[in-house]
Amino acid sequence: MSQAPDYPLELEPEDLSPYRRGTSGVDYVHSFRSPRAGPHVMINALTHGNELCGMRVVKRLLDLNIRPVCGALTLSFANVSAYQCFGPKRLDARFLDRDFNRLWHDDLLQEDAQTIEARRAHEMLPIVRTVDRLLDLHSTWHALKPFFVLPKLAKTRALADALGHPRRQLFLPGIRHEGYHLIDYNAFGQDDAGAVALIVECGQHFARSSVDNAWQTAVRMLQVCGMIETAVAVNLLAAAVVPADSAIERFEIVQPVIAESDHLEIVGSYAGFDAYPLGACAAMDGQKPVLAPFDEAIVIAPRPSPAKGQQAFAWGRRVA
Repeated sequence: MSQAPDYPLELEPEDLSPYRRGTSGVDYVHSFRSPRAGPHVMINALTHGNELCGMRVVKRLLDLNIRPVCGALTLSFANVSAYQCFGPKRLDARFLDRDFNRLWHDDLLQEDAQTIEARRAHEMLPIVRTVDRLLDLHSTWHALKPFFVLPKLAKTRALADALGHPRRQLFLPGIRHEGYHLIDYNAFGQDDAGAVALIVECGQHFARSSVDNAWQTAVRMLQVCGMIETAVAVNLLAAAVVPADSAIERFEIVQPVIAESDHLEIVGSYAGFDAYPLGACAAMDGQKPVLAPFDEAIVIAPRPSPAKGQQAFAWGRRVA
């Protein structure tokens, strides 16, 4: 059995107070418009307060004074309240009252205008409603291989294919058991609407390599959406570590695995996307083996230290 790894803190929090006064009228949200027509593109960071790679990327884009050559560009830090609580003793500062990335549905927002995260969502909502292309920058507790998270819609798959990095795509199930992501909100989740949104999971929360992955994906987003010229994109990516081309891999979630004890540990790699033959042991839940329910079952997104009753990971499968 593999022991759940500990991860070094390679990234440190930075003072975001100089970025508080946004140009959009909303704190920590900066919008820039070109005189030329084009889409409204949003690159969002800190949906969760302990996911530092996106913060680094949005900060860098602001520091470089990146401006759109057409349309509009919004660069945002979302859950700054949770981020301000992050530190060596609060590595788990994802949110304060409720998960900012599970409340993006009008019914849920109408029910809550009081919690810290819901108040922040209401502040950002008028801007989000105008966005045509959204990239939400995330990271993971375990050092997972980077991947896109997207609804199973042709338009989102096309955007992920066009961005090209990372080369893994994880399609969400149609039912949202835990709530609604920012990328689910209204037009983003409707197949017949033009707006498109993606999550990119860039690697481990505190790893420098996660910043490299987030940077490459963000710059590609700007290039593909026409926000910057190709020559500018090439220059911005000049120092990036570009992985060798490989085939795009696509996966879908089939079923969750709920921990039956407080001691569930993965047998194989915590990097995820390992395939197991039917009946193979993928984890030990206390003394009980967790067996692959079908052939070539994929371990998706193992959770750190799941408690009894929590989702420990999900079974997935490859799709075309």
